Amino acid sequence: MSLTIPPELVPAMQDHALACYPGECCGLLFGSEATARRWIAVENMADRLHALDPVEYPRTSRDAFMMNEARVARLVREAEAAGEQWLAIVHSHIDCGAYFSAEDHRVAAPDGIPVYPRLWQVVIDCQPAGRIVEAKAFRWDGRTYAHVATYPHFAREPR
Repeated sequence: MSLTIPPELVPAMQDHALACYPGECCGLLFGSEATARRWIAVENMADRLHALDPVEYPRTSRDAFMMNEARVARLVREAEAAGEQWLAIVHSHIDCGAYFSAEDHRVAAPDGIPVYPRLWQVVIDCQPAGRIVEAKAFRWDGRTYAHVATYPHFAREPR
């Protein structure tokens, strides 16, 4: 089963990814079953945390994303109270393609145990000059995050 991301959600997701460039964007998808109905952009706190403590947080938004866990928990509670399911975590990769990186694996499944095994992980390929190539979804298959869908309708050339 793959995640459906309707075309009407894509422009807001693209705009957020491009607004965050050259840093990674992040956000959440909510909906029902395997169809996203709502996108929420979430601040990438990587630069702020890196500035406060570069030893503890050596990565910046150029190659990492960190969401405020308390805000995410609140958004999930609100969505569930409204009858929605949390379907996916979304983030972008900068100048390197839409793949699930070793760092993504380390964060999503520390010690090989997924934090959110039922969620899709969507990665948007964000390139220079306002270009988005595509997005891909990955999901825990019992041993790793496997590629389950490619979204060519995310492609966007500079305006």
